[in-house]
Amino acid sequence: MDLEEFYQCLSAEDRNIYSEIADYAIKLGYKPKKAKTQAINYVFNNNKTKKHLMKFSIEKGKPILKMKFYASKDYSYIFHESVRAVMEEYNYKYTGCYNCGKCKDGLEGYVYIYSDGRKYFRCGGELVSIQPISHKVIPEIKELLNTQHRYYLSKAQKGFAADAQ
Repeated sequence: MDLEEFYQCLSAEDRNIYSEIADYAIKLGYKPKKAKTQAINYVFNNNKTKKHLMKFSIEKGKPILKMKFYASKDYSYIFHESVRAVMEEYNYKYTGCYNCGKCKDGLEGYVYIYSDGRKYFRCGGELVSIQPISHKVIPEIKELLNTQHRYYLSKAQKGFAADAQ
């Protein structure tokens, strides 16, 4: 898995952080593939689930981790606030259900409730940028990736069972 182009843009500390996350995703069966863009983007896909779990990119000279973790309903402040930040970044343009038909058993995504009661939904098909990344959040990142992966596997197994009938 050649992530060298991405790693070359990182400090030694960031390289350690991102390589630990990449190694874990690879162990789960997700392979990084360079996106066909001029920017440095690597998307981690799984052949078994046919899903992507996360993406590494360089934006404005900084490393960025974008990931999916909607299968987890319990996560720390940094992830909760990352959902809010991505919605606000686009001025709530990409909130709500897109009616794409991918959610079969109910909405799959993130819910953010503001202190004034406003409630927004972000589609789980969209990646969420996680900032800032440090060594102390790696265990939670791994747990969230694992939970999301197990969710994808359960959905894939249901699909295989339905196809077999």
